[in-house]
Amino acid sequence: MKNAIRVIRLNAGEKLTSPSAVCLGFFDGVHLGHQALLKATVETARARGLTPCVHTFRRMPAQAMHPEKQILELTSLEEKLRLFAQAGIEAVGLSEFDDETRRMSARAFIEKTLIGDLSARYIVAGYNHRFGYRGECGAEMLSALCAEYSLGLSIVEPVKLEDGEAISSTAIRRAVAAGDFELAERMLGRPVPERLRRSGE
Repeated sequence: MKNAIRVIRLNAGEKLTSPSAVCLGFFDGVHLGHQALLKATVETARARGLTPCVHTFRRMPAQAMHPEKQILELTSLEEKLRLFAQAGIEAVGLSEFDDETRRMSARAFIEKTLIGDLSARYIVAGYNHRFGYRGECGAEMLSALCAEYSLGLSIVEPVKLEDGEAISSTAIRRAVAAGDFELAERMLGRPVPERLRRSGE
């Protein structure tokens, strides 16, 4: 399958001019929870005549903020782009997690990045997604800001395993570290890459 996804390098001044539905997150793993977000974004975009888009960062924000820690990255950017395209995403707004971004308020991020750079008309986010300076913006604040800027909003609830455990990148890292690749695969929805299997040895 030809990967026709468009990468918009926001720090280089690139923009998406077509009105979009933007899904927020870092998407490490592109696990079943992330896949639910992507599905909601694509379905919303198609229903409203918008471009299905993801906003993400080139570098893991948690790693950028805590360089002294070694955080296992589950999915490379190249692999993410392939999985995004498979899910029906057509554009990815890619930011660098630098000092300016780290200090940007949620309001400024919505105005400058989402509306100004990505032409957002609709936002999709996970129930626990936070952004803005010191993680100031969660679902409640995001809802208020979207209403203020006349943006549509969908908050996607957690995806859980049969036993009730919420699927997350952190839970997958924990499973990989413990060598429980069966659990990791159930959360990813696909085989664990060999690179991650070796990291758990």
